[in-house]
Amino acid sequence: MGKIFVVKTQVGQEENVASLFEKASKRTGKIYAILAPKELRGYIFVEGEDIETIKRIIRHMRYARDVLDKDIPIDEIEHFLFPPSAVANIEEGMIVELVSGPFKGEKAKVTRIDDTKEEITVELLDAMVPIPITVRGEQVRILKKEGN
Repeated sequence: MGKIFVVKTQVGQEENVASLFEKASKRTGKIYAILAPKELRGYIFVEGEDIETIKRIIRHMRYARDVLDKDIPIDEIEHFLFPPSAVANIEEGMIVELVSGPFKGEKAKVTRIDDTKEEITVELLDAMVPIPITVRGEQVRILKKEGN
């Protein structure tokens, strides 16, 4: 298993540098993994044999700038590997707006949250009879917390 290094790139060119590293990995076989997180602009993570191999490869790359001198442990970049939960910021009692589906544009109150399925149960505010509707977490937009 190799070490993980941080490669500085020109901002906005992270994916281009990652694809160039992919081509280089097929050629040299000394690059094991490449990660270009969208949240981190101007940097990509490259797993390779050693820093000299990475430096030798980026010497011929157009948008790659430099390699940080020391490798980083995997636990420092783990949060880039797993996407955040769609219901992480939603709490019971919040007022949300449905952004897709048959009730698009309707306001609703969150009554239950299922973290494992990433679903929430809401009751429409303008409905005559409160009917619980279960939707995916990414189908709602938070408007306000109850009491605000």
